[in-house]
Amino acid sequence: MSAFSAPLSGVRHGMSSLSMVHFDVDQLDPGGSPIRLLDDFRVSGSPFGPHPHAGFSALTYLFEDSDGALRSRDSLGNDLVVGAGGLVWLQSGRGALHEETPQDAGRALHGAQIYVNLRAANKSLPPQTFWLQGADVPRWSNDTGNVVRVLAGTYRNVASPLVPAEPFRLLDLAIRAELELDLVAANCTLLYARDAVTVRCESETLHLGAGQVVPVSGSAVVWLSAPEAARVLVLSGAPINEPCHAEGPFILNHPHEVKDAISRYRRGEMGSLQRRS
Repeated sequence: MSAFSAPLSGVRHGMSSLSMVHFDVDQLDPGGSPIRLLDDFRVSGSPFGPHPHAGFSALTYLFEDSDGALRSRDSLGNDLVVGAGGLVWLQSGRGALHEETPQDAGRALHGAQIYVNLRAANKSLPPQTFWLQGADVPRWSNDTGNVVRVLAGTYRNVASPLVPAEPFRLLDLAIRAELELDLVAANCTLLYARDAVTVRCESETLHLGAGQVVPVSGSAVVWLSAPEAARVLVLSGAPINEPCHAEGPFILNHPHEVKDAISRYRRGEMGSLQRRS
């Protein structure tokens, strides 16, 4: 069985203050992947007001080349400013509101928006927010110039301090020479090549162009290399073999659960956000 599926290129969307490259991850893995959304975004304004989430984790990772910092507010009382290289992880559970905007007008954000599903047993957990500043993200490096930023999960002997309800791996690779990446063969894994990169396992080699995503399955190790310095995002989690019903900002198991979440939101049970200061 092939370790690699056909790579997928994103579809670009844009408006005056927001542009993104959106990947239809259901095309890549329509089964039980916990990865429900992946967008590479650039934001220069405030295109979205406060909004709810329930049933999954919403991750915002600012790439290290982001010009601006992210202000993230939520109905749990958090009002955070996270700079380039930082991560905000809202594990929405039974429901919470949040709002994310550039901290400084005129300084654009560049990063990845990722939705990670939760199992039914965890969809009713109290909401919780985790975050890391860029300087606090653990790093692995070697003498060839490769660097791995460990935002969630582990790489070799380096572990992220974030402990979500369900194990998940989020790595940002800066590749300058061939890099060996260990994988859990049974997991659902996506590689997002921000730059052109070559990926090989024992019997196959795949060349990814910049801006392509590919799922990897059934392989315990892959090797990545690039003709020039390249950045690759790694997303990986155990499959969730449960019904999945998504509507807007809610990802639950069944339609009636989404209707219930909407009712709870309208009754104010997901909290509120104060006016921005």
